Amino acid sequence: MKRITLLAIAFFATLLITSCEEKSCNCDEQETPVQGAPANIIPIAAADSLYKNYGNSRVALIELAENLTEEGDTIPKEDANYKKATRAVTMPYKQLKEYMAYIEQQADSANVDIVEMRIYFGKYKDTYKQKNKKGRATVFLNPATEFTLADGTKDTVSYAIVTGVDGKKRAVMVGDVLSPKKGMNKLEDDETIESMSGNHGTLRPPPPLTGGDFQ
Repeated sequence: MKRITLLAIAFFATLLITSCEEKSCNCDEQETPVQGAPANIIPIAAADSLYKNYGNSRVALIELAENLTEEGDTIPKEDANYKKATRAVTMPYKQLKEYMAYIEQQADSANVDIVEMRIYFGKYKDTYKQKNKKGRATVFLNPATEFTLADGTKDTVSYAIVTGVDGKKRAVMVGDVLSPKKGMNKLEDDETIESMSGNHGTLRPPPPLTGGDFQ
């Protein structure tokens, strides 16, 4: 009996020592595996080609259409009211990470899998409060997930998060929010809607002062 007791004590002591050793390991010394380049990385020359192709085929047409007076006269480039075409939209990296963390948090709370991130083209109204954005093109982001439609087919659609009267959250297609009477998912009066759309970036031009960016 004593021998069995001693063996049991020795066994649990071994487990305790092993557990302590595992907890006291210095995790900082563990090597972090280096990730390879993702599939969507393209050469700088290819990116520059895309940028220039857009500039050569789109910018002149956009600026021609946007710089007309009500009488149909062309606004010259030296005029202070001349609108330059948007060539890029920038957002602070920290703000982008906060946005990504927010939509992931909301997706977890609603048990949603984010299948895609969609980047939509948009345009500010000519009456927009910020003068430097009036009439300018922009982009906005929205996560998308897969929905099963009324006919049983599946489609990947941008969504918002709706909190029901019972406190539970669910994803609803943005089209159902915009046209609730026509929507597949009917919304109740006391339900709250949380948008997942992200915007408010900085429009370019003006170009970087150094001229070291894509030209």
